[in-house]
Amino acid sequence: MLRKCANNTCSNPFRRLSDGKLFQVETEYLASPDGPRTRAAGWGPRPLHRIEHYWLCDECSSFLTLTFEKGQGMVTIPLPGAAGKKTVRALSHDEIDAIGQDALVRVARRGC
Repeated sequence: MLRKCANNTCSNPFRRLSDGKLFQVETEYLASPDGPRTRAAGWGPRPLHRIEHYWLCDECSSFLTLTFEKGQGMVTIPLPGAAGKKTVRALSHDEIDAIGQDALVRVARRGC
């Protein structure tokens, strides 16, 4: 079950498929030698397939993508041409007053 953005530094929770970008990865690995064999006796272990899902939130998917690194698994990397780019929105004093300073600090700590 997807819980949050695949970016380790982001805590945005997964809510809908329409928000962000979903990645589906099929992995293949060999079953243990003691596992079931699919063909005549004597053939090697059957390759097993597993499908895994990863999700990047809207904010992170605008400047990151996922790739597989041997020994680390799925990791985030910057999109070509998007390194260092991130969309931010300046808040007016009225907006800050409306949401409250404490709420603003919590949002800043929670976001990407």
